[in-house]
Amino acid sequence: MMKYLFAKNEDIPAGTASIYFGFSSIWWFVIGTGLGSFNAAKLAFPDFVTGTELFAFGHMRQVHVLAVIVGWISMAFGMTMMYMTPALGKTKLWSEKLGIWTALLWNVGLSLGLILLWMGITSGREYSDLIWPIDLVVIFGVLVPLGINVWMTIAQRRTQGIYITNWFFGACIFMVTITILVGQSAEIFNLTGLTEAYLTFWHAHNLLGLWITPVAAAIAYYVIPKLTGNPLYSHRIGHLHFWAIIAFYSTPASHHLLSAPLPEWLKSFASVEGVLILIPAIAFVANILLTLKGRWSMFVENVEIKFSVTGVLLAIPLNMQGGFQQTRAINWYVHGTGWIVAHAHLALLGMSSFLEAAAVYFGLQSAMRRKLYSLALANFHYWFFIIGFCTYWITMTIAGLIQGAGKIYEVPYIDVVIAEHPYMIGRWVGGTMVFTGNMVWLYNMYMTAREGTVVPKGRYAHELAYER
Repeated sequence: MMKYLFAKNEDIPAGTASIYFGFSSIWWFVIGTGLGSFNAAKLAFPDFVTGTELFAFGHMRQVHVLAVIVGWISMAFGMTMMYMTPALGKTKLWSEKLGIWTALLWNVGLSLGLILLWMGITSGREYSDLIWPIDLVVIFGVLVPLGINVWMTIAQRRTQGIYITNWFFGACIFMVTITILVGQSAEIFNLTGLTEAYLTFWHAHNLLGLWITPVAAAIAYYVIPKLTGNPLYSHRIGHLHFWAIIAFYSTPASHHLLSAPLPEWLKSFASVEGVLILIPAIAFVANILLTLKGRWSMFVENVEIKFSVTGVLLAIPLNMQGGFQQTRAINWYVHGTGWIVAHAHLALLGMSSFLEAAAVYFGLQSAMRRKLYSLALANFHYWFFIIGFCTYWITMTIAGLIQGAGKIYEVPYIDVVIAEHPYMIGRWVGGTMVFTGNMVWLYNMYMTAREGTVVPKGRYAHELAYER
């Protein structure tokens, strides 16, 4: 890919930027889940790797979180935008060269940011950990060029309307840029106290609500109809999903601060809007599952559908749980416990990552025009991923309930630690299974690029993958 950095745009094969983004995303997924497994081991076995400051949990946790969000998830989004946006507009990507440079800057900026974090150079603000010069690289070196490429590709489309996936892509790049600009302003303008706390969680929650979950949903709107051959069940419901996200998802961040001295009206407003998030969630899940009508057998046969549908189904407990825990009584019980950690992983590692894995599987085969090297390894990846994730989610949810009970009944802290220890081991086992599956996935896609059967013209890669 590096040879195309200084080539003319017309000399770069279509899909090159997408391939670069795709392999980068898998690589960061391996790193992110590897760090997660390492951190979980430190919580399960307190004597694991001690005495070195760089490997302390406080250093490693930030690196794990940003490697997953900015590396895996966001680069998988970049990949999907590079191949879905032009496909849906029946045109070419506006600039493959800009896409390649964006992916390069993304990798360089993220690597630099994570090294600084690992060394302890941080803004000290949760989920906004990168120092502001790195934030500027993220905004002006990555998001703005990505947005220009997507927006210009949509503008030069050869279709009359804009498909729902491209509505999400175009809007979410704009919204996440605003989220980062506003969310980081607390650091630039030296805001402190409650204002700083609110902006921190406004930034953190909107990364989830205006970037991660809606773009993941946009992927499903493309992958499911494309692979099943069924048209989307309802474009109107898709637009209801889109506008409900815009209306209800931008302000409920204060549900993270229900115990803080925020104005009562703001906390009530956040709780109500938090429950209203069920509207876009139900619209999305119903629309996708109805699109599968008559094609449910593909859930067993097709690995991309298997990943996609699992991600969609995980959106059900994700959004039910989200609305449930935003009521004040429940929030008071679970706040600051492992329940919240489990819920966050249900969004990022569950719903979102399964949909992105499907898109990367499909996109890399299509862009490289090569048959998947091993369907058996892909199924191995799926089962290690789903079993590992469920093990993690269930054990952390139980640990959170134990911690909540300990908080209410004023149980001595050491007794809570002893009670939750088996669940910390379960957390490590589940996370390590996900990490193992991802290493197998990286090998499978590397071998697909190197030795996969070339897909002949007129055939689709995902069709050929299931022929013996």
